[in-house]
Amino acid sequence: MANQLDYILQQFVLSIDGYGKAGTGESCQLPKIRKHLEKYRGGGMVAPRQHALGYEELEFSAKLSAVDPQVIGQSGLLIAKGLGVSVMGYLDGDANASHTVYVYMRGEVVENDFGDWEAGKKSMLSIKMALDAVSMKIDGKTVFDIDILNGVNSFAGTDVGALVAAAIGA
Repeated sequence: MANQLDYILQQFVLSIDGYGKAGTGESCQLPKIRKHLEKYRGGGMVAPRQHALGYEELEFSAKLSAVDPQVIGQSGLLIAKGLGVSVMGYLDGDANASHTVYVYMRGEVVENDFGDWEAGKKSMLSIKMALDAVSMKIDGKTVFDIDILNGVNSFAGTDVGALVAAAIGA
């Protein structure tokens, strides 16, 4: 059986606070899901080992080809602390594969970078967000769901957040 390419991103659209940015969302970087590791070495261990204690901070960034006042307005202090951002994409592959991906994020804009402006050239607005929630669904099925404020931590159908809550009586 030959190897098949599948789940290849073809198109995406960015929405910020419910406003679609089709055509202006040039690129985005989804949050890295990186475990926070601490070294541990107990009595009798010949060497330390790494132990996961949650995740590193979640961050999202995007580049827009518009100096968009609706986006810029989301970055004021005490404004939009729970700002919703989503990325919807179309994935395809060999053998006529067709998939949808939906990523929902919640957080706040922490940086607007207006970049270099030059007459007659496209200017870019880059934003960065600090997130407190991110979830990804492919073809309607949840791949992962992290919600820091609500104690949700679910990957591939295993709800670690619920296991922890049950263990500590929450």
